[in-house]
Amino acid sequence: MSVPATDNLDSDILRSVVEHVFMPPKLPQVGPDEETERKTNVALCSGLIEAAQDFLKMLPSSESSLWIHMIKMMELARRAANAPLKEDDLQRVLSDMALGSTYR
Repeated sequence: MSVPATDNLDSDILRSVVEHVFMPPKLPQVGPDEETERKTNVALCSGLIEAAQDFLKMLPSSESSLWIHMIKMMELARRAANAPLKEDDLQRVLSDMALGSTYR
């Protein structure tokens, strides 16, 4: 698995991601501002997508379709974290989904 490039992450965002993933949860006295929280969520999604793509390469093709769907869902989550969906976009995405399917 490759290590995500940290060149474009500032140290506060990277620390927040590490604390979010590896440290026991604690209630902050003051929460992060919206921009910091958005960057943290996007970084977490990007890391998950990269790890899932690396894992997908090791799977036999007969088992890859589930991971492809999961990656698409994580990409949608990253897109929503980066720029929240407007009501029309969200309605379209949900309308396009069939039972058991994922965002396309």
